Amino acid sequence: MTIAFLIAAFFALIVIGAPIAVALGGSAVLSSLLFAPIPDGIFGQKLFGNVNHYTLMAVPFFFLAADFMETGGLVHRLIGVARALVGHLRAGLGMTAVLTCILFAAISGSSPATVAAVGNIMYPALREEGYSERYAIGALATAGAIGILIPPSIPLILYGFVTETPIPDLFMAGVIPGAIYGALLLGSARFLARKETVAIRPRATAAETARTFRSAIPALSLPVFIVVGIYGLPAFDLFGISYEGGAIFTPTEAAAVSAVLAIAIGLLVYRELRPADLPRIITRVGPRVGMIFWITTNALIFGYFITKIGLPGRLAQAVLDADLSPVTFLLCVNALLLVVGFFLEAVPTILIFAPLLQPAAQQLGIDPVQFAIIMIVNIEMGMITPPVGMNLFVASGVSGLPVVEVFRAAIPWMAATLIALLIVTFVPAVSLWLPSVVN
Repeated sequence: MTIAFLIAAFFALIVIGAPIAVALGGSAVLSSLLFAPIPDGIFGQKLFGNVNHYTLMAVPFFFLAADFMETGGLVHRLIGVARALVGHLRAGLGMTAVLTCILFAAISGSSPATVAAVGNIMYPALREEGYSERYAIGALATAGAIGILIPPSIPLILYGFVTETPIPDLFMAGVIPGAIYGALLLGSARFLARKETVAIRPRATAAETARTFRSAIPALSLPVFIVVGIYGLPAFDLFGISYEGGAIFTPTEAAAVSAVLAIAIGLLVYRELRPADLPRIITRVGPRVGMIFWITTNALIFGYFITKIGLPGRLAQAVLDADLSPVTFLLCVNALLLVVGFFLEAVPTILIFAPLLQPAAQQLGIDPVQFAIIMIVNIEMGMITPPVGMNLFVASGVSGLPVVEVFRAAIPWMAATLIALLIVTFVPAVSLWLPSVVN
């Protein structure tokens, strides 16, 4: 009865127009008051404790880093590198847009930020080159989704936070799936451009390529600093200097470092970021961070309540009683998350379903790290499906096209997402090999 009321209250609040955060927290509080009383003080402590957490500090810093990069000229340099690498190929500018999304994702950790930052520059460039509206916006909306798979990833940070899975392992687990997804998107860019009447650009000269890469070195150094900082360097003893190896800083500290470096590069190296821009950027980022924290707080209250009534344990036992194989269970999870993606954004999906489904997955012997990557790729699909796919709305704002048209444009590109999902579902080594090597 408690579970039925909790679900009914959640959907009732959604139907009457309550924000998702209110629906999560409100349904838990109402259910507790009526059926499973939890002292009021506990909810107050949870509200404060859920936000007052060191790991969550990474979220605002990565958001700030993305905005500082966009304003400070780093995106233009990444586009230059991508164009030098693939711009001379057939569909070169389309592939440049996809590759730039991959490079930007390796620093920003956010899919909507990737679509906005790269799209504002590349969408007009693609249209001027002769690419159709559908090709241009479909490429950007879909390729931007890779931002939550390639480390650093804000959803992976949240996943690690709520499930107590080591975040460095999750970051490493996203590298190879991200590379595979990126390769599939580059192949899609080439394949889908066969009907586009665009000219083939000449290959950049060696001098032009060298100049482009020199200019982009500060921008490209950011992901290197993040990776080296989190995982450290191998132990060495050289010229009397000894280093024992190991991490230099935590993922949260890596987020702060990336924000500081993005400011320094924008202000001092490229000089496209001005001190007067900083208050405007912070003001712009603040509401987005507040939204994530508000959803996170209420989702964790929701998670705390369902844990108190034993729902994750019951679900895990039900899976064992049903005698599902791991493959069948993962196919059911994929189907569930596909439907969930129509209605929930990335953050609430992780915060609600990760603590609910992971215990059942572990009972079947599925590695928590692999399960995290499967969830993230499912969420990538949800970010480009209506009615709440965030990338669709951002891409609509970039292009001026209706959200429905953006979704139609993204449909051919979604084949790459589906193939990537099948690979991470049925080939565990894709997600687990690199963390095992690093550790």
